[in-house]
Amino acid sequence: MKLERNIAFLTPLIVLTLLAATLHVLPVSAENSEKPIIVCTTNVLGSLVEEFVGEEADIVVLVRPGLCPADYDMKPSDIYAVTHAKLLFYHAIPGEFWLDSLLEAAGNENLALVKVPGVYNTPEGAKRYVNLAGGNLSRALSTDLDAKMAAMLTEVDSTADEILNEAQTLGVGNVKVVCMKWQKAFVEWVGFEVVATYDPPETLSAADVTSLVEIAQTEKSALIIDNLQISTEFGGGIASEVGAVHVVLTNFPGALPETGNLAQMFRYNAEQLFEGLKTWRSTGMLREETEALKNQLAIFQAGTSVLAIAAIVEAIWLYIGRKRR
Repeated sequence: MKLERNIAFLTPLIVLTLLAATLHVLPVSAENSEKPIIVCTTNVLGSLVEEFVGEEADIVVLVRPGLCPADYDMKPSDIYAVTHAKLLFYHAIPGEFWLDSLLEAAGNENLALVKVPGVYNTPEGAKRYVNLAGGNLSRALSTDLDAKMAAMLTEVDSTADEILNEAQTLGVGNVKVVCMKWQKAFVEWVGFEVVATYDPPETLSAADVTSLVEIAQTEKSALIIDNLQISTEFGGGIASEVGAVHVVLTNFPGALPETGNLAQMFRYNAEQLFEGLKTWRSTGMLREETEALKNQLAIFQAGTSVLAIAAIVEAIWLYIGRKRR
């Protein structure tokens, strides 16, 4: 009993001692760090900061690129990073509803918040993001990033030219598609005609899905386009129902190989659209041939039926004629 009382008495002291040691170690390591900590809510912002400052800062991205920001779970390491960060870049989108709680938990009064709002998955939007991120980093870190900014803007422009040239060659302007609404801006920029969009699948009713199928069938949609961070399967069911091709695009750089920045993400997404269109057109030729064969078969069957009926009628008349004799 005495031993148990001693253990019960010592346990809280041990926990407090370990906690105090931990709290002592973490701030010291942060103070001794020569690199500023820069926190970004998503990898859209993180990839930009990485291109600008590279190894000159410790960059923390809160939401992994394969996730939707609304699915983010706050971690102790994130609170620690924000507590000691110099800058925090965020979008001000509904999916960042958790940001206020994170900032409150961190309690960093010296943290500079940088809002970079608006569409980023078009070249014009991407260039605005580059300018905003680069300008804020230049001021905060007292460094000249003009050359890097110019190179990044040039990459976006050259990628955009490549995509639009390919889109023109393929004649995408008269191609109708259905897509997840967060990809609408990019898909329309490429040149496709978006005839319908849809919200995250878990928010859709049976009537919503039925309406999507009807529109896709009526408009003869070539592609059904999903968003990787929301679903990779939902559009597949509609595509198989209406004879379209299912395509999955990413809304965040870094979620897939060779999509490390916005320009690379644009190139990847455009390639998925173009390959999907080529597949739809090639299968469309097969569908036309199959339909033609079906029509020929129907005509043959109808002709055969007429001949069979005529033969039966003739046989009946012959039989009747013989009876009369």
